[in-house]
Amino acid sequence: MDIGKIKDNYIFYEGYEGEPEIIISLSNKIAIHIWDGYFEDILNSPPLDGKGWGGFTRDYHQLEGIFSENISEQFIEPQEYLNDLYIYKNKQFEYEETKQLFNILVELFKEALLKKLRVKIELR
Repeated sequence: MDIGKIKDNYIFYEGYEGEPEIIISLSNKIAIHIWDGYFEDILNSPPLDGKGWGGFTRDYHQLEGIFSENISEQFIEPQEYLNDLYIYKNKQFEYEETKQLFNILVELFKEALLKKLRVKIELR
């Protein structure tokens, strides 16, 4: 998968216009627009092992970071969010598109780490 060719991608938001949208961008060069239902599909069964949550899991379930009421955009640490995504790598998702999105997010964060790109998340 060539992340550099993504540029501005709406494939994971098409058909959901007007519903909550999450935009993940790398150094304002690559942006993926995502229906928040796909995030719910990924994050709806968090680990309950008592080890604490990080990344998307923490933000989503504890209403912190980008999912808090007072923030519409923020820069994140890609390693923390990549580590968090790996928790869900073997999960069976409700939507077929969620697995595709999951794989793209993993590649996106790897690319950010490799090229030292800033990762911004926006909620609309």
